[in-house]
Amino acid sequence: MRRVFFPLFQKYVMPSACKCVASRMEKDQLDLERSVRRDRLERHYKRSIISESLKRASFENFIIRRGTENVFNEAKRFADTFRIQEFGLMLYGKPGNGKSHLMASIHHELVKHGYVCLFLDVSQLFNTAKDTFKFSSKVSLTDIITAAVDCDLLTLDEIGSGVLSETEFNDILFPIINGRMGKKTNYSSNLDLNRLSKWFEKGRNGGALDTDGRLIDRIIGSCRVFENLATSKRHEDALKRMHD
Repeated sequence: MRRVFFPLFQKYVMPSACKCVASRMEKDQLDLERSVRRDRLERHYKRSIISESLKRASFENFIIRRGTENVFNEAKRFADTFRIQEFGLMLYGKPGNGKSHLMASIHHELVKHGYVCLFLDVSQLFNTAKDTFKFSSKVSLTDIITAAVDCDLLTLDEIGSGVLSETEFNDILFPIINGRMGKKTNYSSNLDLNRLSKWFEKGRNGGALDTDGRLIDRIIGSCRVFENLATSKRHEDALKRMHD
């Protein structure tokens, strides 16, 4: 590279690299870094952790029904403008009304564009984490948590289902959600914010878990929250079959 001499300053300076070269180098570095995180993610979450129906989910095959219009538009906009989004999404509403389909659609769309994304049903997260306690496991709980924290987008589907144990809260869920502060995380739940807050408060044996509301505060502080107002599509489909 040619050196340029500026007599006034009595020193040599190097001209800046061409913007297109610098941009390409930056992209190559980003691709390499994502490749490392993607390999780690696939290594630590080996099992299929997304259902067959959600593997096929997309914005194109989502059926827009009354009550889903707003959440569909918000989910689509989030995926289209992910790079500049500051917050994740939380969708809540009745079971079977399309929340998981929309969250999976976001996940698939971002994966197609090279982002490192992880989609987890919360119960699957707990089962995957508990498998690390087995003597034969080559993956540690730290590996599971680190991979979930490091991805570009983590989706925790069906948060609020079942009853939390002390281990699930303290050793799995809290470290992940707390570790992702400042990063984009999506959530879906059948519970509204008040019921979800209560879900965090008490554990499986009735013991106190999060009476101070630490996790619900982190969730609503890092997400834009929307209610899916639609009824259950599965229920509607079942009624149709009954009358066919």
